[in-house]
Amino acid sequence: MIRTFIALELPPALRLELEKIHGLYVPESPRGTNWVKSHNQHLTLLFIGDVPPQRINEITALLDSELDGFPAFSLTPLGLELFPAREPRLLWLKLNASNDDIMKLNRKLVKDLARLNLEADRKALKLHITLARLKGRFPLQTERSLLQYPIQSEPLSFGSLCLFKSVLQPSGPQYTVLQRYNLK
Repeated sequence: MIRTFIALELPPALRLELEKIHGLYVPESPRGTNWVKSHNQHLTLLFIGDVPPQRINEITALLDSELDGFPAFSLTPLGLELFPAREPRLLWLKLNASNDDIMKLNRKLVKDLARLNLEADRKALKLHITLARLKGRFPLQTERSLLQYPIQSEPLSFGSLCLFKSVLQPSGPQYTVLQRYNLK
């Protein structure tokens, strides 16, 4: 079985911004915090889960068809957020879409994959990029600083969508691009 998901790759400017945040806040992280490595950061469009290797071609054919001529997504960073609010387990960058194309694509892919008897995650899409998984709380002053961090808030073009393979390892997940789609 191949653990798979569909995600948007980050624009280079945003990746650099997130590396700055990483450098600033890693030293103040609670014990046991797992920061997502820069090369692993992405915006998950749809988690598919375990797929038999022989079925990957069906997913790529579906994506080839669905994404032909599809426009790049315009997303605006809204700021850092601890999630959930009570007893946070994640630190992420929250994003906002300029239209509902990304939500429609998510729902359409869920339905199309179900027609292929592949059950993808049906939860509502939350536009975010996970930066860290938390085992404890940041000091209050650090938490305030994180939540007020002045993130660049201009709309960004997310023009690369990928089908990823995910292999879980003790050192953290290893992601491999199975297929890349350049959006228009």
